Order: sequence, then C-alpha cells, then structure tokens
Amino acid sequence: MVIIVQQGEVKIVESFGKYVKTIDPGLHFLIPVLYKVRGRVSLKQTPLEIESQSVITRDNVIVEVDEAIKYHVTDVRAFVYDNEDSVTSMIQDCQSNLRGIIGKMDLNEVLNGTEEINVSLFESVKDITAGYGLSIDRINIGEISVSDEIVNSMNKLITASRDKESTITISEGRKQSIILDSEANASQMQIDAEARAKQTKIDAEARAERTKIDADAEAERIRITTEAERQRILALNQAIKDSDLNEQTLAYLGIEAFKQVVRSDTNTVILPSNMTELGNIPVVKELWNAQDTKD
Repeated sequence: MVIIVQQGEVKIVESFGKYVKTIDPGLHFLIPVLYKVRGRVSLKQTPLEIESQSVITRDNVIVEVDEAIKYHVTDVRAFVYDNEDSVTSMIQDCQSNLRGIIGKMDLNEVLNGTEEINVSLFESVKDITAGYGLSIDRINIGEISVSDEIVNSMNKLITASRDKESTITISEGRKQSIILDSEANASQMQIDAEARAKQTKIDAEARAERTKIDADAEAERIRITTEAERQRILALNQAIKDSDLNEQTLAYLGIEAFKQVVRSDTNTVILPSNMTELGNIPVVKELWNAQDTKD
C-alpha cells in the first residue's frame, strides 16, 4: 500500500486498532492487512470562531461575547487518542474560563478591558489545552454586546456623568475666578494700605523735619537774641562803669526816668513783688525823701 502525506500534515498508522506510528509528509509504503491509516492530522495553524455566549458580569449585567481562537496541534498522539474531541474540549474550556473572568469584572471594565481579558483567558487555558495535544496561539475577544435597555441606561449614565463633570468644571471655574478676584482685591488693598502707610510716614517725617527746622530756627533766634541782650547789658554796664557816675548822679537819672514814666499815658508801673524793697529803687527813694522833707 502506497501512502502519500502532504506538507503541513501527518497521518496516523495503526495495526489491528493499536497506534503504531505517525508518518510525516512524503511517500510511504505500508503492508496491507497488517497496517491501516486511521486518518490525517493537520499541523497548520487553524483559526476557529466560537459562537457567542451569554455572560453575567459582577454587577449582574448580561453581555454577549464572541471569541476567536488560533491553535495548532503539537502532540498528534495525544490529540487523537487522549481526548475524544480535543477541539470541542478546548472550546468548552475557553468558554468556561471566559465566564469566570468576566464574572469578576464590572460592565465598564469588560467593555474597556478586552486586551486584559484576552491575556487572562490565554494564561488560564494554555496549560489545559496542552494536555489535549493542542497549543493556543492567540485568543481574541470579538464583539461585546448588551441589551438596548442597558445601552440606554449607559447613555443616560454617560450623559449624567458628563453633566456632572461640566457642572464641576463650571463650579471650579467660578471658584477659581472668585479666588483670583479676592486675591486681587486683597492685593490691591494691601498695596493701597502700604501706599497710605508710606505716605503717612513721609508726611510724618516731613512734619518732624519741619518741626525740627522750626525748633532749630527758634532756638537759634533765642540764642542770638539772648546773646545780643547779654552783649547789650555788658556794653551798658561797661559804659556805666567807664562813665564814673556816682550814686547821686545815678539817683538823679533814675528820677528823671521815672518822671518820664509818670508823665506817659500808661497806667501801669512794674514794681518788685516785695514792697519792702521799694525803698531800694533810687527814684522812689528820692521821691520818698523829698515828700518827707516837704511834710
């Protein structure tokens, strides 16, 4: 018996129902009756579409999920003899593990986490399918669909969330505007207060400086006046000293001066506070003596 095996596949040879060997691509010769070719097994990568299944998420939402698998046979003997239908077993394992993975996720996580689901599903089934003589090359989650009621609820939720975010954004904008206005007003008030304080300080310093200048001027005037008066008195005393006037002459001059005071229009005469000293004034003394003589 002549057997031809095509590239990319192998064939199983049995002898009286028992596995004998696997023949590779090429031309082979077998003895009839003793050997029988059970069938061929493809070693090529095989794509497989799995029917959609209903899965319940953690928040109790039913979703329809499609899967696509790419696999190839790695162990022909295990693929043919260790499992009645290795492909069906692989599909069942993928569906079962997918239900477990999605059942731990919320709807939003499922809709936005297909890549995460793919990785988790691949990691969970690759070791299991290896026992069937299969190797899964890739698992892709296809369309995930939900009921119209859930879609409407999600749209309402999205709209509400957007409205909420918009309200928050507007509120934050108003808040920032109020804060900026308050800070600007506070800054302006601080600037005005500092300006007033600076102007007040300048005015106070100017008044103090003016007062100091006036005080210095007044002190200088008093000093000059006092010095002039002192010099005048010194000069007068020196003049009196140099004139060699005796007591009688001074008394006479005093009398003449007092006469002028008495004849003036003024009605005020300055006298010592101690009247007992009145006799010490030469003019008064002379008048007093003259009055005693007359009496």
